[in-house]
Amino acid sequence: MSLFLELRKHGKLAAKRNPMYEKNKFGKFWMYFMAIFWAGYLMFFGTTFAFAFDGGTKEAYHFMNSGLIFVMALDFLMRFPFQKTPTQEVKPYLLLPIRRNRLIDFLLTRSGLSSFNLIWWFFFVPFAIITITKFYGITGVLTYCIGIWLLIVFNNY
Repeated sequence: MSLFLELRKHGKLAAKRNPMYEKNKFGKFWMYFMAIFWAGYLMFFGTTFAFAFDGGTKEAYHFMNSGLIFVMALDFLMRFPFQKTPTQEVKPYLLLPIRRNRLIDFLLTRSGLSSFNLIWWFFFVPFAIITITKFYGITGVLTYCIGIWLLIVFNNY
């Protein structure tokens, strides 16, 4: 656990060492604003798809699950420019007395628990609340969202 905290602290210090750290206040504001904008956009699409797919011969979540491969492909393409691979992050620590396997396990755990994996919940949670609650209740919504989250984490790796 102390290795996890120490390497997390190193990551924060590396971000603070960047010369543009103090100068990018507007960039941070713009980044948070766009994150909120896209979260609202995804919630809008989640509720819109839930009502648009309702009333057919198949249930709405069957339609959504059949198009899930496209969501996963879009997620992969979104991650490609933003996410650093663990091999890039391992290099500074190779000279330290830490086992390489333990270090890679830490970096993969940090990548799996990243908040970037929760972005698609803004789309799937409203969709699930509207469509799945009728048939399976709250337990069905929770298990559907956990399943989607596991697919996103798998896509992350």
